[in-house]
Amino acid sequence: MPSAPEKLTALRHLLAARFPSVPRTASSVLPTGIPSLDDAIGGLPLGAITEIVCAAPSCGGQLLIGQLLAVTRVTRTRVALIDSTDSFDPSSFADDLLAHLVWVRGATTIILSAKASATAGALHAADLLARDANLGLVILDLRRAPAADLRRIPSTQWYRLQRAVESAELAFVVITPRATVPSAQVRFALATLHIVAALDRERPALTAALTPLLQRQRQQPAAAAS
Repeated sequence: MPSAPEKLTALRHLLAARFPSVPRTASSVLPTGIPSLDDAIGGLPLGAITEIVCAAPSCGGQLLIGQLLAVTRVTRTRVALIDSTDSFDPSSFADDLLAHLVWVRGATTIILSAKASATAGALHAADLLARDANLGLVILDLRRAPAADLRRIPSTQWYRLQRAVESAELAFVVITPRATVPSAQVRFALATLHIVAALDRERPALTAALTPLLQRQRQQPAAAAS
């Protein structure tokens, strides 16, 4: 006899087959202030998952997070950062840029979710925060997650997360070391390695020079959120 979870999974597959979802046109986006990204699609689509693949070391993932903190601080948009490997360094940012941030660290996700790994705990935290109407942006940072952990994430978990994001109408960003999220409506890749000499440049200049390449877009470009 199939177990209860197996029956539930079978039912979900049956409903998905009989009532396939129709790709939606994004109603609005969250501008990032990164010219190449905003020029391509207007910004981060609300109600959808955007995957940012950091395909090379020092390719700008931390600059991206910093820029998202800066633009959301201007609009007083609340942000949650799920930091699966405790790689975020708050001391590198001005205190004012952190006033609207909820920082969920890897060890915390294990304790709160009773999951065996920080990656599994981070996914559990993401599922909860994606349903929080008080948040306008959730960032799930999996850049340094073990490859084996990423492979073990079932595709159904990603689609469940997408459904939650759709209901909340927030921008949801997953930062990964390789293409991982099958439910991502938009996928960009950061593949340009920053050389040591670039460290002499100011952060705004480095951020403006980021060149995320659009790899997937399942939604039409939309107007920026007011």
